[in-house]
Amino acid sequence: MRYVALACFIFALPASADLVDRIAVAVGNRAIKESQIISDIRVAAFLNGGTLDLSGAAKRKAADQLVDQALIRTEMARGSYPPPSDADVNDLLKRVKDAEFHGDSAAYQKALSKYGLTEAELKAHLAWQLQVLRFVSGRFEPAVRLRAAKNTNAAVIGERVNVEFFAWLDQARARAHIQFHDEVFQ
Repeated sequence: MRYVALACFIFALPASADLVDRIAVAVGNRAIKESQIISDIRVAAFLNGGTLDLSGAAKRKAADQLVDQALIRTEMARGSYPPPSDADVNDLLKRVKDAEFHGDSAAYQKALSKYGLTEAELKAHLAWQLQVLRFVSGRFEPAVRLRAAKNTNAAVIGERVNVEFFAWLDQARARAHIQFHDEVFQ
């Protein structure tokens, strides 16, 4: 009898469960969930000191950025682009804290709470930013430097790297099968 009661309880759970997450975009065989989009919006608002906008248009813009990130992740998987060290991530986090909160730990914690973030989420986002910067530098800068004149300054090199990166990203988007589920952006 005990097993019957337990089975009834277990089978009743899915019927009363709420919708927790849904796929917003499919990029090839990768899925971008609505929760990832919302998390990305929260982190961007936190880092920019902006207002939290969870409108359909803001979700669509964040989803487009996450599509780019999915394409970058696919390309990174083909090469050797190690993640940044914990020390590098902690250093970047310290710089963010110093620049935005001037060492005020209470203000930092209050801002995290305001945007619905944890420090772990913020650190993961910062780690990803560092990894993308290293990917762009490692993947595109050597070719740009090879073609550049010897006296080309760093700013010009940086601009050319950005041009090549965004051209590659446009090509990767054109080749990828990307499917947006519009109901998420209503």
